[in-house]
Amino acid sequence: MYKMIAIDLDGTLLDSNKEISCENRQYIKLALEKGIKVLICSGRIYPGAKIYADQLSIDEPLVVCNGAVIKDLKTGEVLYSNLLSKDDCYAVIEILRNENIYFHTYIDDVMYAEKLDYSALHYMIKSKDLGSDFRIDVKVVGSVCEIIGSSKVNPAKIVVMSSDLEALARARCLVESIKTIEVVKSSHDNFEVLNYGVSKGKALEIISQGLSLKREEIMAIGDNENDYSMLEYAGFSVAMGNAEESIKDICDFVTLSNNENGVAQVIKKFVL
Repeated sequence: MYKMIAIDLDGTLLDSNKEISCENRQYIKLALEKGIKVLICSGRIYPGAKIYADQLSIDEPLVVCNGAVIKDLKTGEVLYSNLLSKDDCYAVIEILRNENIYFHTYIDDVMYAEKLDYSALHYMIKSKDLGSDFRIDVKVVGSVCEIIGSSKVNPAKIVVMSSDLEALARARCLVESIKTIEVVKSSHDNFEVLNYGVSKGKALEIISQGLSLKREEIMAIGDNENDYSMLEYAGFSVAMGNAEESIKDICDFVTLSNNENGVAQVIKKFVL
């Protein structure tokens, strides 16, 4: 009997329009009514994930920034954090600048970028229509390194994006030479830089142990490389139909895609 379902957002619970379908919403509600805990584990920052947790009336802590931060949904209190060191940020940013590749970082739920492009542009436009609790504060600055240097709080992660996949792969290879960080991707056109030891799997372990849940009582659902550790930790792992092949290979079950209510299907089949 599963007592907790850990679910990724983008590419998993959310469809291509970044919405939770009526069917997914319905089956998550049924799972919650049965007393099963639903845990959102996302690469997004807190405001960008909270909007969906609120739609589902979830009470469990929110795992954000790929496990770098765990926050209480009721109070916004940080329950756990494992942030990048400033020196590692400087080293990564130097590589990215030399490669002339877009990046942004998150400090205290504020996005800092040196160019208004990719995610910075997307969230600046999208946030205008959102309430203050869900709005992502985007700041385009002359030097992200200067912001990091003057901040009392270290960055949770650095996100690197490019439509030039060869340049992206080259930059990732250079960044991975730094041994005190973790590098994962959440989409084909990005990679994300985290402090060493940070993962969704570690965050899931912390929360489940705090609730005295055994691994075999946990189901995890995901689609990409940043979900690997979470899927590996859970007793039962589910890959989306649209998941990377490497993720499908390690999972116990492959459900339908994120545009075909794959989360609802697996809850109906294995939980209810």
